[in-house]
Amino acid sequence: MDNKITEQLTDWLNTPKEKRDIPTGAMLLLRLNNNRFLYANIMRRPEKFADKLEYELRKHLRIRLDGLTRADVVKLEAQVIPSAKKTLASPPAVISTDDELPEAKVATGRRADHDSLPPEVQALWDSNLRLYKTIKNVFEQLKTMEKAQPCDRYEYLKILDDADRKYRANLERYDHYVIGSEPVSTKVATDNTTNDNAQRKINAARKTLTKYKKILAKASIGSERATTARQKIIACIDTIRENGGVVGAAVTADLKKLGIVIDDNA
Repeated sequence: MDNKITEQLTDWLNTPKEKRDIPTGAMLLLRLNNNRFLYANIMRRPEKFADKLEYELRKHLRIRLDGLTRADVVKLEAQVIPSAKKTLASPPAVISTDDELPEAKVATGRRADHDSLPPEVQALWDSNLRLYKTIKNVFEQLKTMEKAQPCDRYEYLKILDDADRKYRANLERYDHYVIGSEPVSTKVATDNTTNDNAQRKINAARKTLTKYKKILAKASIGSERATTARQKIIACIDTIRENGGVVGAAVTADLKKLGIVIDDNA
């Protein structure tokens, strides 16, 4: 991996927006994705594609800061997708009595003694209900991106991998907890608090995104009000994705009408 390009990406993205050299940024992106069509669009209409350029460069920078190459991302996908499929094949299901599955050594759903478990153990189950939804949503999103480049799928693969690992770890602790034994570790409680915080951030970002979509739709093109709204929207999209949320096709289409392109179909 060329560390000089990583440094150039960081320097360009750390430069205030009004001082960024768009041609330099566009050339950096061309070196990374070899998408001459997008390069031509950016050079022809830099103001319209400035946000798209920033989004694409940040996407590549995230991969590089994680120390991965394109081949590494492909390898990650080969590991993550089968694991997520296995998780999705056994959705959380309530088990009313242990007698229903006498042959099972480990319960695969809600324990019959759930209400008798310590709060921090019960929280593992509640956390997994949310994680399962994240896994399913991100998995479905990836299915719509089969022809996308590895760098485009990476952010979703990373979210999927993280959610699936947490889900499996929670399930392992929940299923094997013995009443009367030591409580689950502080780390588990911290993980669940982190999940709750992430969901709150996603919810807040979605509300803010809806607010500024309306503002941008009414703002005059090129006005300070429009610029601020665009910046807020891009920030909301980053927050949603970074915390495990998915920006759906409907929202993507609405944003494209407003001149904010967050996919490769520009």
